[in-house]
Amino acid sequence: MREDILAKAKEWTAPQFDEQTRKEIQALIDQRNEKELTDRFYKELEFGTGGMRGIMAAGQNRMNTYTVGKATQGLANYLIKTHRDTKERGVAIAYDSRNNSRRFAQEAAGVLAANGIKVFVYPELRPTPLLSFTVRFLNARAGIVITASHNPKEYNGYKVYSYDGSQVTSPEDVRIVEEVNRVDILMGVKRIEYHEGMKEGLIMEIGPDVEERYLEKVISLAEDLEAGIQNELKKVRKEIRIVYSPLHGTGGTLVPKALERIGGASLLLESEQSNPDGNFPTTPSPNPEEAAALTRAIECAKREGADLVIATDPDCDRLGLAVPDKSGNFVVLNGNQIGSMMEYLVASSYKKSGLMPPRPAIISTIVSTELAGEIARSFDADIYYTLTGFKYIADLMRDFEKTGRNSFIFGYEESYGYLAGTFVRDKDGVIAAVLSLMLLKYSAAVYGSVLGLLEHIYRTYGMYREFGNSFTLKGAEGARKIEAIMKDLRRSPPERITGSQVELLKDYQMQTLTRLKTGTVEEMKDLPVSNVLQFYTGDGIKISARPSGTEPKIKFYFGFHMPFSGSMDETGERLAQRYRSVSNEFFQYCGLV
Repeated sequence: MREDILAKAKEWTAPQFDEQTRKEIQALIDQRNEKELTDRFYKELEFGTGGMRGIMAAGQNRMNTYTVGKATQGLANYLIKTHRDTKERGVAIAYDSRNNSRRFAQEAAGVLAANGIKVFVYPELRPTPLLSFTVRFLNARAGIVITASHNPKEYNGYKVYSYDGSQVTSPEDVRIVEEVNRVDILMGVKRIEYHEGMKEGLIMEIGPDVEERYLEKVISLAEDLEAGIQNELKKVRKEIRIVYSPLHGTGGTLVPKALERIGGASLLLESEQSNPDGNFPTTPSPNPEEAAALTRAIECAKREGADLVIATDPDCDRLGLAVPDKSGNFVVLNGNQIGSMMEYLVASSYKKSGLMPPRPAIISTIVSTELAGEIARSFDADIYYTLTGFKYIADLMRDFEKTGRNSFIFGYEESYGYLAGTFVRDKDGVIAAVLSLMLLKYSAAVYGSVLGLLEHIYRTYGMYREFGNSFTLKGAEGARKIEAIMKDLRRSPPERITGSQVELLKDYQMQTLTRLKTGTVEEMKDLPVSNVLQFYTGDGIKISARPSGTEPKIKFYFGFHMPFSGSMDETGERLAQRYRSVSNEFFQYCGLV
């Protein structure tokens, strides 16, 4: 075993650490478990520009009260140094249903309070988008959410929000990281117990009035959107039935309330998955991006003859949908399909009602569907593409407000995140659920079904299909493999893929656009630096590659487009066949198959 790894591990058996931590690490030392000790101590759990996320366990490369304390002390140091009003304006905190989330939230609150900063904490689990709203509503200086979003049950995480309810971006994020890195994990962290902070009036639990104001905003948004399609909605004759699953997460606290206030549908809850549980016992993954996560809700929908299945991830910022086809079999929609239909609905409604704001804008991401641009332009809206991550969409929303150059109406990313309205600055599963109900009612009245609306969009703009694939490569060895793949693709990009010439390479880390036919290189300064590569072929294929910022994965995105011909199934299968051949060749080139 490496001596430096062993030495770091032994530090965590010192009396300054709690008994459970000491025993856990000592057991690994006694077992000479080199692999596990190396993974826990070969580096510190990185507090990156979006916060941190990791497996819950003892060790410096794990999520635990010590790494949470260090992160919070670094945040406190940054806020106090940078903003004179930090202690008075305070920090808002929310947490999800994951194991230890409440404990980590209270640890963060205790550290902030020990630094003299007021803390506003939700006493029970609540959705991440509510925290975004809360920061804005309370005029807090910052916000913290304890969540690992849709990761497996072993994970938890820590996200930081800025004063306007958006996740922190450059340069603020980099400065917070610098402060966190300066903190000694033991001696550098101030702490008081949660109950002591409450007694001293530094920690205050948030009452129901804030979420009530949030729900009022959601309903007001829905009413504005319904104004443009009210004639169509009057044509809905059948009783609409919806099955909803929060996947053992926070969505159950607000999504049913929002849908019931909108009305026009009977809501059925998937019973077992409505119970908050950090072990997620009824699903292999609490991720609505994966069709398997919707299995139980779909089974319930079949039994009840429902028209729509909605599922949200544990912190309720992502949403997945499934709808029945003509034969009654449920089809799971992907994030690009959902986002495209919601975009079409929002733009159509505002245009018909006369509520379309001046210089309307749709915002999506560079790995999402190009269909977003086609729809936006058809409604005389501008289209913007940001880096992956909703914080970049929120950053552009902030810029719109400062400059007045555009008015945000809708934003989405392929990873099942959607937002309408401007009172939240992150993807929002509650708002998305309300949009899903409106989408169902509108499409049923005008196109017969949700799939009917999707087919109408494809017939109008051509059929766009996107496919994703990722490879999990854990530990230090996996990190080196991911780094090598990206390095090799930069150094030696493929010249052809299934006979198609690769013409363009966009490198967002080097900020360059290379025309491979001529070898000419152009600067590309429109987006921040990010470790993303994109390849474009002469016949319209787009391939994107990037390491995940929150999981030990390398992710690939494939985009295809062709004119609609025949049925949706037939055109879709032609695109799927193209994907299979292209992805197989590309993954072989990367050494992954």
